[in-house]
Amino acid sequence: MKQAWDPVKLRCCWGDVPDPGDVLEMRTGRRYQVLRVRGRTMHCIVLPTTHKLTRGTRVLSWRWAPRSRRSIR
Repeated sequence: MKQAWDPVKLRCCWGDVPDPGDVLEMRTGRRYQVLRVRGRTMHCIVLPTTHKLTRGTRVLSWRWAPRSRRSIR
């Protein structure tokens, strides 16, 4: 699991891709801030739980897409 301020790449499977500066909030409370977008891939950083957001920052409720279970051979 990534620590606070670590860079991560997330992929948008469906819907509109968030804009840079938006914050994605998971059901667990974990938050990611979008730094830049390349196609459907979002380059983000993990925000610490104590991080205060600036006024006007858009917070989007986000969830993971189900993964297909394929066996690796």
